[in-house]
Amino acid sequence: MIQDYLKAGYPALMVRTHEPERFIASAVQQANGRTPYQWDVVRGFRQMGNGAGWQECDPYDLPNTAARGNDKAVWFLRNYHFWLNEPAVIQAVQNNLPVYKTKGTTLVIISPDAKLPPELEREVVVLDYPLPTREELKTILDGLVESTGVEPDNEEAVLDAAQGLTWEEAENAMALALVRQKRFDPHTICTLKAQMVEKSAALQFSQFSETFATLGGLDNLKEWTLNRFKSRRSGLPFRGVLLLGVPGTGKSHFAKALGNEVGWPVLSLDMGRVFGSLVGESEAKMREALKVVDAMAPCILFIDEIEKGLAGVGGTSTDGGTTQRVGGTFLQWLNDHTSEVFVIATCNDYSKLPPEYTRMGRWDAIFFVDNPGPGEREQILKIYLEQFQVTPKSKNLPNLEGYSGAEIRQVAIEAAYNGGDLEAAARFVIPISRSQKAQMDALREWARVRTIPASRPQEEIRGKRRVQL
Repeated sequence: MIQDYLKAGYPALMVRTHEPERFIASAVQQANGRTPYQWDVVRGFRQMGNGAGWQECDPYDLPNTAARGNDKAVWFLRNYHFWLNEPAVIQAVQNNLPVYKTKGTTLVIISPDAKLPPELEREVVVLDYPLPTREELKTILDGLVESTGVEPDNEEAVLDAAQGLTWEEAENAMALALVRQKRFDPHTICTLKAQMVEKSAALQFSQFSETFATLGGLDNLKEWTLNRFKSRRSGLPFRGVLLLGVPGTGKSHFAKALGNEVGWPVLSLDMGRVFGSLVGESEAKMREALKVVDAMAPCILFIDEIEKGLAGVGGTSTDGGTTQRVGGTFLQWLNDHTSEVFVIATCNDYSKLPPEYTRMGRWDAIFFVDNPGPGEREQILKIYLEQFQVTPKSKNLPNLEGYSGAEIRQVAIEAAYNGGDLEAAARFVIPISRSQKAQMDALREWARVRTIPASRPQEEIRGKRRVQL
């Protein structure tokens, strides 16, 4: 990872990782003849690999100590970021940078996640040390199999579950699964990943009960998405979908159900909780959240009503550009990420969504989710009548044309309270297609030539006239 930077003579690097020992062990192999040193605040410093003892070293004098050391050396400094904001340390590093370049010395600052002071931002290259690869996770699994004699039922599922964990976390999780379930249980391994997600304020590890069986209609969207998952392969872009549509038509329900259909965990990103009061805090929170999302891959990232979280991205906010920068960070990740993360974002108001968020390539497709057609309405009503244990008074179903899935659900709930009278329940629930007809018509017109319908075309007979929906 750092081999090329050492060859190029970089005087200072910062490596962000939660696995300092694993990184150092790997980096020493890339030292290319440089003498490796290790430092921490408790033990001081020592030369690695020759059995040398530890020597005391004042953190404030460390940059000078490294400059006085041997030619062609690499210094691994654990948690030195705590001193990087001290004026004396900043100046000492700046003073010694020419010396490091001349002598072939490189300082490697190892930190879980730290921000450089402005004075050193242009002098120190920041790198992220990757979590264990699938091959490395397989090495851990093979070691446990060899020591216990227990073979995994589904090796690929175990490795999927362990992806995103550190070496030690993965080893502990696999061992925990053996202790609890007497086998390598992927669900047990996922518990550690859920704990990791909970540390991010903007993310939530969501466990939903919804499935496609509880979601009426949207056959076009269901079929297209399942085919996307089935046909994905390495090197082929795999981004996600933007679901634009009428409120209450099942957009969020679809996102929740998809995770159960494909067996992937669902992470919910609350854009509103990304924003903080300190300068740079919001951008850092977004980067950290996306880093966790990448680590959780393969997974589904669900963002509900994305337009609300991005309000002000177009330049109208008065927060000093924070919203634009946070939006830009998300947009760049959406466009460039290579992890197996399928993003599902819902949107009710296209006018509040910046144009750059509707560009193809950032999404695999943009679907329009409209009110259900006649067959879909009947299917949805049946699902909710069964869910709420409603026995209709009459076999004749009420006319629910223009009702959304959520409104049909409310009809079933109302009928459960009034003894199964669906006609009375339908009159009690006023659909948004009537109360906000102008806005809904404008939304449909905008979507007509810009999106793909989530439902297949249906026909409805009104008297003798056949109407295409």
